[in-house]
Amino acid sequence: MERFRIPLLILDGLVAVAASAIALLWAINVVDVTHFAAAAHYVGQWGFWARAGAVVLAVYLALFNVLFVSVNFLFSKYATHLEFATAEGQVSVHMGAIEESLTRAAKAILEVEDVRVSLYKERQNAAKPLHVFCSCTTWEEVNLPELTEKIRGVLKERMKEIAALPEAPVFDVHISKILERPEEKEKPPSKKDAKKAAELFHGPEYPIGLDN
Repeated sequence: MERFRIPLLILDGLVAVAASAIALLWAINVVDVTHFAAAAHYVGQWGFWARAGAVVLAVYLALFNVLFVSVNFLFSKYATHLEFATAEGQVSVHMGAIEESLTRAAKAILEVEDVRVSLYKERQNAAKPLHVFCSCTTWEEVNLPELTEKIRGVLKERMKEIAALPEAPVFDVHISKILERPEEKEKPPSKKDAKKAAELFHGPEYPIGLDN
């Protein structure tokens, strides 16, 4: 199936571009039904082989697209659920739910500005451990080795709370971007604050130094 992947993607791309171009031309009134009829009549003059080629192309696109989607869904290389056994029975957790939980745990670290967590577990080779990939964004003055270890530790602890796996997961932490903290600009006082300041200030009252 893999050998048909590249030709299928190329043909799908060509069909998508052609369909988009035709739809756009029809929408702006450059082509209409008469143009389609003329094109069909012109191709029909080629005889049997033109129609046979069209049928083969249509069957190839329809059949292999359905097969490609079905095979990738049924026999995907990576599992969509993490399954493990406990004393009470079998547990199955969706990978997306674990990714969201680990992401929240990593975001709680102050030095982390943004983070993305992805899980990979091979379906056909259960002996291979779960692979946890973490990509994060941090600030310029942060110690990167210390941050990497801190993220790895947080992910390990949260993963232990989620699943008791026979094989220890592999944690791969990457710093994808280092940002410079924006300088905080002093905001001018608002009209409300200026009014309050004016009300608090009282000038001298006259006459000054007189008891009466």
